Amino acid sequence: MNLGASNHDHNAHSSAAGGGREDCWSDGATSTLIEAWGDRYLRLNRGNLRQKNWQEVADAVNSDRGGVKPKKTDVQCKNRMDTLKRKYKLERGKLPPSKWTFFNRIDALIGGDPSANKKLPGFTFTIKPKPKSLSQGVKSTESSFDDGDDDEVRKKQRVEDVGLSDGAACRELARAILKFGEIYERMESTKQQQMMELEKQRIEFTKDLEFQRMNMLVDAQLEMEKLKRQNHFTCSGKKQKSENRS
Repeated sequence: MNLGASNHDHNAHSSAAGGGREDCWSDGATSTLIEAWGDRYLRLNRGNLRQKNWQEVADAVNSDRGGVKPKKTDVQCKNRMDTLKRKYKLERGKLPPSKWTFFNRIDALIGGDPSANKKLPGFTFTIKPKPKSLSQGVKSTESSFDDGDDDEVRKKQRVEDVGLSDGAACRELARAILKFGEIYERMESTKQQQMMELEKQRIEFTKDLEFQRMNMLVDAQLEMEKLKRQNHFTCSGKKQKSENRS
């Protein structure tokens, strides 16, 4: 008699402290859980359910069960959904079709989510679940209800964003190099044109200077010839006068 009472107290304590035994979930309660969770999951645009959302899910499960005790808590509902998601992944890896009762319903919710199914080549992440204590009470906070699967998806998404950022940075660098090359080419072309223009001006100036020098030489020679003629005429006139006097 004492042994039976002890087992009863142990089961009640385990159900209240932890997430409850999985075999305590009937198909009907599980179906209601999937429906309530899926409705909120889609309304949040496939985002994480917070503590108040899980409480609403638990209320929906307890209401559908007609108040049969023990009632399911928000923590138990979250733990059950985590188990169902892991089961879904295992079933999805097998050859179709799956014989699991809830496969199609969960597949309709998370099977078509591109962010949940996207795979990055060359990257593998292993997420170790945190141990859950069955001997201590679970403190319900918003941070404790983030889905483990969604955390894995966010990590993969961050890696993909880094990859995309690196690709975009490389493209921007290539554009900058091409633009720099174009600017440098234009500068070199302008520089060559300026050098050609300066060389042209130098040649023209040299020609003008040489032309002026030649003019000066010609003028000087003409002056010298003129002076020679004048001296010749002067000498000839003096000689004639001397002869006439004689």
